[in-house]
Amino acid sequence: MQRDVIRKTLAAVCVGAGALFAACNEKATSPMQHEMHASAAVIPELPAFTERAPLDPFFINQPSQLMIRTDARTDFVIQRVVSDPGAGKWHTHPGPSFGIVKQGTVMITRWSKKTGCVSNTYTEGQAYYEVADEIHRATVLNGVPAVEYKARFYAPVNGAFTSFIADEDAPDCAK
Repeated sequence: MQRDVIRKTLAAVCVGAGALFAACNEKATSPMQHEMHASAAVIPELPAFTERAPLDPFFINQPSQLMIRTDARTDFVIQRVVSDPGAGKWHTHPGPSFGIVKQGTVMITRWSKKTGCVSNTYTEGQAYYEVADEIHRATVLNGVPAVEYKARFYAPVNGAFTSFIADEDAPDCAK
């Protein structure tokens, strides 16, 4: 239940910020791709974008449903990601991320030593979260580009919020 409340709360933040920044015209910054392809421009009036801003240390404690905090200044990042069909690269994020699938079907595959490979599929209107430092990748299914809104917390100020896993170190989920 707590995860559902957190997911719904932060999904609302992500969608609201996505609408606010929809006028941005930057290129996509997705683990799936690093530039927007013509075939991915499915909804041209809302291009891919990334907006980020520093956020001073904070502590939000709303028992029993939400607690989030940081003692350091970090960036808060909002994105609209447009990704072509296929598997993305394995990667991690320094803080939690929340996503809403606006269009398409996205399979998130997570890997850990404890659980191995676990995949969940999300379709239009569904939200999901990614745990900080968890190895994962997105695969866009069904041959249709995916459009997602993302909210990312605890990104280093002006630093990378995605760290890619070298191919030789990537999980083998085909087993």
